[in-house]
Amino acid sequence: MSRQIKDEYEIIGEIGSGGMATVYKAVQKSLDRPVAIKELKKDYSADSQIVRRFERESRVAASLQHENIVHIYDYWKKPYYSIVMEYVDGVNLADVIEKTGPLPVDVGTIIALQVCEGLDYAHMRGLIHRDIKPSNIMIKRNGEVKLMDFGIAQSRNLEALTMPGTLIGTPAYMSPEQILGQQLDSRSDIFSFGIVLYEMFTGVKPFRDDDTRSVTAKILKEKFLAPRRVNSEIPWGIQWLIKKCLRKNPKRRYGSVPEVRKRLVKRLDRMSTKADALQRIAGYLVSMNVLEAAPEQETLVSMPMAPIIGRRSIALVISALLVLATLGILFYQLQVNPSYMQPLTTQPAMPSGATSPMTRPQVTSSATPTTADAGPRQPSGSLTDGTPQTISSTSISSVPSYTASAPPH
Repeated sequence: MSRQIKDEYEIIGEIGSGGMATVYKAVQKSLDRPVAIKELKKDYSADSQIVRRFERESRVAASLQHENIVHIYDYWKKPYYSIVMEYVDGVNLADVIEKTGPLPVDVGTIIALQVCEGLDYAHMRGLIHRDIKPSNIMIKRNGEVKLMDFGIAQSRNLEALTMPGTLIGTPAYMSPEQILGQQLDSRSDIFSFGIVLYEMFTGVKPFRDDDTRSVTAKILKEKFLAPRRVNSEIPWGIQWLIKKCLRKNPKRRYGSVPEVRKRLVKRLDRMSTKADALQRIAGYLVSMNVLEAAPEQETLVSMPMAPIIGRRSIALVISALLVLATLGILFYQLQVNPSYMQPLTTQPAMPSGATSPMTRPQVTSSATPTTADAGPRQPSGSLTDGTPQTISSTSISSVPSYTASAPPH
C-alpha cells in the first residue's frame, strides 16, 4: 500500500489500528526519514470531543522534547485529522511480555529506568500521563525506550475533557483515585507504573477480572499476590519497591518518580554505562527472537553517557584512590631521602680490629680523664673519697645506636 499525503509524506503501510485511530509507517521525503502517521478514523471526525482530545495530544506531546518520549513532528486537519510522529523501529513492552514471559531482573530494571526518565520529565512539565501501561512503552531495536500516547494526559493548564463520572484510561492499570474520579497527581502514575513493574517481572497483572469481581473493584479493595510468590527469582528489594508503588493510599506510595529511580539504580551496580545497558536490552530481545538485530550504525552511542554506578563501585574507586595516594607519598619520600626505606637496624661497617657489637664492652665513666690531664688512677667504680660512683646511662658504650650515620661530606 502506497499513497501520497501533502506531497511531503508517502505512506508505506499500516502499523496498527486502535479504537479511534490507525497508525501508518511513512517516509518524509524532504528529510528522507521514516515517520509514523496517526490518523483519526473517519467515524470519529464528527465527534467534537474526540477531535479536541486528538488535537490536544498533538500539542502536549509536541511540547515534550525528551529522548525517552516519542517526538511529534507535524499535525494537520485535512483530509483527515493526523499526527506525524517519530517512527520507533521496535516493539511495545506488552508484546515483549507476551512473547517472553517474566523479564530478567537487569533487563526489566533498565527498561524501567528509561520509563522513569521520560515520566519524570513529563511530571516536571506539570503533566499526569494517566495511561501508563506496557502497550504505551515502545522499545527500539537498539534498546532505547520511548513513552508514548499522551492523549488523555491531565494538567492544571489544560481544559478538562472528561465528563464527570466517566472513567477514562485502561481499567487494569488505573490507580484507586483515578477509578474514583478524584484529583490526581504524579502518585497516580506511580501506581500505574507499579502495575507495569509487577507485570514485567512476573509475566501477569496483579489485578485481573474474574467471574466474581471486576478488575476495578479488586484495585479498590483487594490485595495482590506478592511478586516473589509468582516468580521467586525477583529480588526482595524489587518486591518491596513494587509493593510500595501499589499502596492504595497515595500518601503511602513514593512521593515522586526520582525516588523510584533511586531504588532501581541500586540494582545495577555492575552496569557501567548507558551504552552497556542498551546493548543488554537489544541483545536479550534478539536472543528471544522478539526482534532482529539493529543495524550497526544504530547500535553505536556517540554521545558520552553518565555512568550508572552503585555504592559498591564507589567504594572500589575510593579504595583504589587511597592506594594510589599511599604509593605516591612513598615515592616522594624516596626521592627526597633515599635512606627513607633503609632498615632501622642497619649498622655501619666495623673497622678491622674493632670489637664486635656482640662482645660485651667494658663499662667506663663518661668522666674518665684523658691522658693529658689524668691524675692518679682511681679504682674502678669509686671516687677518691671512697663514695660509690654513679654511672650515667649515656656513658654505657654498649647501648647500640639506631641513628643512621650521616653521609661523609
